[in-house]
Amino acid sequence: MKQCINDAIIKRSGQTIIEVVIALSLIILFLSGVVIVELISIKNVQYSQNKSIAVSLARQQIERARVIRDTAGIDALDTCINNNCFINNNLTPLPVSPTGVYGQNLILTAVTDFDCSVPPEVTITPMPTSYKAVSTVNWGFGAANVTPAPELSVSSCITDWR
Repeated sequence: MKQCINDAIIKRSGQTIIEVVIALSLIILFLSGVVIVELISIKNVQYSQNKSIAVSLARQQIERARVIRDTAGIDALDTCINNNCFINNNLTPLPVSPTGVYGQNLILTAVTDFDCSVPPEVTITPMPTSYKAVSTVNWGFGAANVTPAPELSVSSCITDWR
């Protein structure tokens, strides 16, 4: 009788191989989910960093256009009117975009009342020359099917009246 009880205890005391495999499978499934979440968060951090840099570069192009307008006049921006251009550190508008990680360009287009409206109670004589400046920065060359697209545009109105 005592032998039967000891045999029953020995048979029930350990884990079966199926239980161990199921437990390990659940642990691996949980850990793979954690790894996937971490990889997605790293990708989002990189996208946010690139977007932050792109915003700075786009604002810088528009600010350079304003500096040229203030120092040499709005006619000095003729290169950028209806054409992609890049304003370099020497404040020279060039008809090309720089190569590298961030592609930048600035384009000035004729303004509409919707883009840059003057309040009706304000009368300006002579009528100012106004342009809508759109600075576009893109990054991630060679990255296919990236969502959201690695591109950012910032726009502003540039006029020759003060």
